[in-house]
Amino acid sequence: MAHPIIVIASFLTTIRSTWELSRMVREKRAAKTPRTDAKNTLVLLKRAYRKGLLLEREFDYLFERLMRAEAHNDVAVLWKIGADFQAILARESGQPARRQRDMVY
Repeated sequence: MAHPIIVIASFLTTIRSTWELSRMVREKRAAKTPRTDAKNTLVLLKRAYRKGLLLEREFDYLFERLMRAEAHNDVAVLWKIGADFQAILARESGQPARRQRDMVY
């Protein structure tokens, strides 16, 4: 029969290994999400610019913020850029962009 200390040490090692593995998986997912969000947002920005919904100045501003957020892996800024972009699309959904009064440069 195994000594109780060995059984407890084995149990604790198993718990620690499981915790470490789950932590590594969470970190990998967290690192992957901003890149995916940034790519999707960039595609939407380019599409809106080609359709004429964004001015060049607005596109440059959002693109610069997007690249900075991606470099810093800042998910909150990516969400804010997405919200700004949605506001721009809702502003004039079918007409070309004419003014940029709703954004601060």
